Amino acid sequence: MQIKAKFNPLVAILTVGLALTARVELAAAQSGAFSAFSGTWSGSGRISYTDGSLESIRCMAYNTGGAASLKLVIQCKSEKNPIHIRSDLSGSGGRVSGQWEERTFNVSGSVSGSVSATSMSLAIGGGAFQGTMSVSASKSSLSISISTQNIAMSRATMNLSRQ
Repeated sequence: MQIKAKFNPLVAILTVGLALTARVELAAAQSGAFSAFSGTWSGSGRISYTDGSLESIRCMAYNTGGAASLKLVIQCKSEKNPIHIRSDLSGSGGRVSGQWEERTFNVSGSVSGSVSATSMSLAIGGGAFQGTMSVSASKSSLSISISTQNIAMSRATMNLSRQ
């Protein structure tokens, strides 16, 4: 006895759809929590100081990693104070932790917070220093906002483009 299979277009479409969904989910899992932030970036920003003065900055960021870790290096030039930020982050399950330092203002400490595919919200601190850092990324831009307490710089914002 010979059985003939009948072609069902709905079953074919569902099968292809499930296969594509599985590939997209696998690619997202392989790319990791920090993939959107990796790369070389440059642009401008502004520093606000506790005395009320403002200063323009030109910045470069060199971020490496992408899966479960990210090394973030940001260097900004200005007339008064350059900014030299380095951080070593680890992420899992939407949470991020690690170490952070800013060399000009001589502050360092720990980082904790949350990470999604395109944004990070971080609490940074060490000793008397406290602050927050938010980072959002798209395919071509990276926006960084840092707010601090107990140092001369009260806020820094940067809008960077992928190089």
